[in-house]
Amino acid sequence: MLETRATTAKQLVQAPEQPAPQPEVAPPTTEQPAPAPAPGTTPGTENFNTPNATPETTEPRVLVSEVLVRPQSGQLTPELETQVYNVIRTQPGRTTTRSQLQEDINAIFGTGFFSNVQASPEDTPLGVRVSFIVQPNPVLSKVEIQANPGTNVPSVLPQATADEIFRAQYGKILNLRDLQEGIKELTKRYQDQGYVLANVVGAPQVSENGVVTLQVAEGVVENISVRFRNKEGQDVNEQGQPIRGRTQDYIITREVELKPGQVFNRNTVQKDLQRVFGTGLFEDVNVSLDPGTDPTKVNVVVNVVERSLEHHHHHH
Repeated sequence: MLETRATTAKQLVQAPEQPAPQPEVAPPTTEQPAPAPAPGTTPGTENFNTPNATPETTEPRVLVSEVLVRPQSGQLTPELETQVYNVIRTQPGRTTTRSQLQEDINAIFGTGFFSNVQASPEDTPLGVRVSFIVQPNPVLSKVEIQANPGTNVPSVLPQATADEIFRAQYGKILNLRDLQEGIKELTKRYQDQGYVLANVVGAPQVSENGVVTLQVAEGVVENISVRFRNKEGQDVNEQGQPIRGRTQDYIITREVELKPGQVFNRNTVQKDLQRVFGTGLFEDVNVSLDPGTDPTKVNVVVNVVERSLEHHHHHH
């Protein structure tokens, strides 16, 4: 009789041999917002007893006899254990399914405290014992910025900036959600100072001893060129040739303080454009950005529309 009831651990795992490998730092999966109810239905009542509403209904349901939380290695603080028990739905004396265990794993990752989480079901005479095996993040000791990887361009922010932003998190177990908040604040610092292209690239690197390295592409200028446009804003003529200007490029570029090898700064560029406009040779001056040879770099194009010659006659 007992055999017909789904009570074996096997039914909770895809391939009992190997638990699914988890990413180093899994981004917490965000809950999808529920779709709006169809007009005319009372919100909140539909889909409760619909058969096959979720994949769970067709999955084997297994009786859970015990739920354990244990570290992959080392010790687990009572606080962290509580964090886990607070977010999982699997409970002794209730049934669970493979989907529910996966949701629990996602929820544990979602707390931000763990670098690895696995669920391991085993059979016992009373049902299935589910162990959640977790690897907590190390205690955060420092956040370092590695600016403009692959270039020798130093960071435009002072070294102390990262410490200022993340100091409140130092000495505590690294929480990836808090780290994300700090990263937002860091990006805002760049923005506020005019470094509008700066962003953190790739996932934060976390070392055993709690040093987090953030790679930041700050937006290094690879080169600066001039593009002549006509009144309609096109940069090619009827024959499809680039429009040639009467003005020599250097007359424009010598007004530009931003140089190749520097980090793009909107405030600097704003002043540069005002100086170019101040020569009185152009009706319109603006900047466009083209991708550089790699994602950390950018090409700056100064677009100019020359004043028509009639205007010049009036000046003389």
